[in-house]
Amino acid sequence: MVEVTGDAMGEMMKAALAEVTGLGPRPTIGGRYPRATIEIVERDDGFVNGAPATRYLSEPADWFDFERRALDRLTGRVLDVGAGAGRVALALQERGLDVTALDVSPGAVEVAVARGVRQTVCATVDEHVANGERYDSFGLFGNNLGLLESREQAPAFLAALAALARPGARIVGQGTDPYSTTDPAHLAYHELNRARGRLAGQLHLRVRYRDLATPWFDYLICSVEELAVLVAGTPWKLSDVDREDAPFYVATLTLR
Repeated sequence: MVEVTGDAMGEMMKAALAEVTGLGPRPTIGGRYPRATIEIVERDDGFVNGAPATRYLSEPADWFDFERRALDRLTGRVLDVGAGAGRVALALQERGLDVTALDVSPGAVEVAVARGVRQTVCATVDEHVANGERYDSFGLFGNNLGLLESREQAPAFLAALAALARPGARIVGQGTDPYSTTDPAHLAYHELNRARGRLAGQLHLRVRYRDLATPWFDYLICSVEELAVLVAGTPWKLSDVDREDAPFYVATLTLR
C-alpha cells in the first residue's frame, strides 16, 4: 500500500463518527466485525503512539475536570480553535453561546456539521483574519496551546488571534508540562530538541490513519513558565493558570 499525504484527521473522525452512531463506513475485522478507530501519531524520531479517536466526539460528562472548568471561562462570542469534531463547540451551543468551530481539516469540519455545529470555518487562524470576524473568547482545548508550534512561530499565532479579538478578549488554552514525564523515550527526545536549539517539548509529528498521513507539523508542549516567556511582548498577558490537575493546566490570556 502506498502512503498518501492527505486529510488523515478528517477521515479518522468520519470513521469515529460511524463507530459512535453506527452510520457510515468504519474499520472492521474481516469485513464483518467492527473495531475501534485508532489515531496514530508519529514523531520525527520514530516514536509512534495510538489512542481511540472517539475521544474527539466525547460529551462533557466524559471530559477531564480541568476541561469542564475551562469551559466556564469562555464567554461572549467564541472561536473554538482546532475544533476537530466539534465537542467543545457543541457544549458551548448548548449553553446558548455564539460559537464558531475552526479547523484546517475539511473532514473534521464535515463531522462537526453532521453532529450539529451551526457555524464552522475550514481555515487556519491567519486565513480567518481576512474574514473580518471578531470574538470575545478563544478556546484552545485538547492540548491546543500546542498550536503555538515553536518559540519562533508563537508570536505570529498570538498576533493573529489578537487581530480577531474584541477589546478585553481572552484566550483559554489547555497545555501539559512536558517535564513531568519519566518516560525514557520522551526524555531522549527532549535532549534531541535541545541539541537542535528547540524547546524541549516542541514536537515534530504527523497523524496517520489507514493509508493517509497529514503533512509533518510542529506542535508545542510547554511548561507554564515557558508559556509566560512566549507571551511576553505579544498583545496578550498571562492572567491566570489553573494547575489543579497538574501536569495538565489551563492558561487564561487576556488582551492587553
